[in-house]
Amino acid sequence: MHTPPSPAALAAARQAQARAIGLSAFVYGYPLVESFRTCRLQTSAAAAGADEGSDARVPIDRLHHSPRPSTDQDRDIVTPANDLLYSTGWIHLGDGPRLLTVPSSAAHRGRYFVLALYDAYTENFENLGPRNCAAVGETVLLVGPGGQVPEALAGHRVLRCPTTLVWLIGRILAGDEADWPAARALQAGIGLAPAPGTLTGRRPRGVENWEGAPFDAMAACFEQGQPAAQVAPPFFANLCRALADAPGRTEDQGLVAWFGQAGLVAGGNLAWDGMDAPLRAGLVEGFAEGVALVAAAARSRRARPWVLASRAGRYGHDYLARALTAYIGLGALATDEALYGAGHFDSQGAPLDGRRRYTLRFAPDEMPPAEAFWSVTLYDADRFLYRNAARRHAIGDRTPGLQFDADGSLQIDFGHTPPPRTANWLPTPAGPFYLILRLYHPREGVRSWRIPALQAVEA
Repeated sequence: MHTPPSPAALAAARQAQARAIGLSAFVYGYPLVESFRTCRLQTSAAAAGADEGSDARVPIDRLHHSPRPSTDQDRDIVTPANDLLYSTGWIHLGDGPRLLTVPSSAAHRGRYFVLALYDAYTENFENLGPRNCAAVGETVLLVGPGGQVPEALAGHRVLRCPTTLVWLIGRILAGDEADWPAARALQAGIGLAPAPGTLTGRRPRGVENWEGAPFDAMAACFEQGQPAAQVAPPFFANLCRALADAPGRTEDQGLVAWFGQAGLVAGGNLAWDGMDAPLRAGLVEGFAEGVALVAAAARSRRARPWVLASRAGRYGHDYLARALTAYIGLGALATDEALYGAGHFDSQGAPLDGRRRYTLRFAPDEMPPAEAFWSVTLYDADRFLYRNAARRHAIGDRTPGLQFDADGSLQIDFGHTPPPRTANWLPTPAGPFYLILRLYHPREGVRSWRIPALQAVEA
């Protein structure tokens, strides 16, 4: 005769199931929650009349043009590039299509730019620019899921977007300060407007009804061990709201439905205090394990000098890669547009630390294989640009005054204090740091190219 499980055993089973769901929901939903958090941060401050600096502060369905490249003062998005002017905007297609104007490439003498479009899950589903748009520029109609093309706009190029919330990140190549006006002129050619007769200015409900403050506790949970029991409830509550606006792909619906078995229902108001204790405990445990899993993935499993991102921008069903990218480099481009190499270790497998000096040498025939341009950018341990007196954050193929060796090779020097030759010097903090090598329009065969390792030269 079968003996039914005891109440204690049933509670343990419910907690174990909730733990598995909490882990899966965190990995799957972290990029979505991070999108909604960033959208709220950048659009609600604008409505209150916040600053108009480089960090984007404009209402939804409007563009923000950064007047200068990112510096250590810009703290909205981790791992920003330092050789670009950004033009950004959060676009809500729930009230109708939007018209996006791509500027003329011919009028700007081939200056590199790309208008990258991301869905609410941070997938870089389209890149508009000189490689796929008319040289004289063109206007593209952005249509949300299930949206209709207005008859009056039937002649426009139509781009159907996976989610009603779309993030636009325009990247425009910018050199030194003397070059900024020309880059800004290209920025001015980017346009965003509602289709005639449509509403504008309303944010998705999950953004409007965000629970909690700017949600800095999420970062604290990664970086400082913030107690999961404090961060998990608002995270899951915001996830449920976001899922109502962005339910995900058809093939993901079985997974999302499974979340509901632990009370995580799209559109529902998560009544955390009303849930039974095993569900709450299991979700908190799963959340903590999800944070630990993503944080561990951010650290190289082996002490390799460089790791090339193979799945950035477009992830398929690799939800962990998507969550990892949202954590270390939100808004990454797809690899056919740009390739990213992360450097955390030197040639001996030791973590990079500014208490030592390093050199990075590119041989004449082993320069980074990029058709557009390349750069090496340095980041402090907090994943933002490092503040330094030289105000230098990156070195690349367009850095003024670089000195090449007699054989044509290029050596970049890293250290906390200036070396005898400062032309090729990238200042480091006095502690841990890391590097990102970016290759824009990577050349054929780039996967077989090996990034030289940093050599420690003195204690």
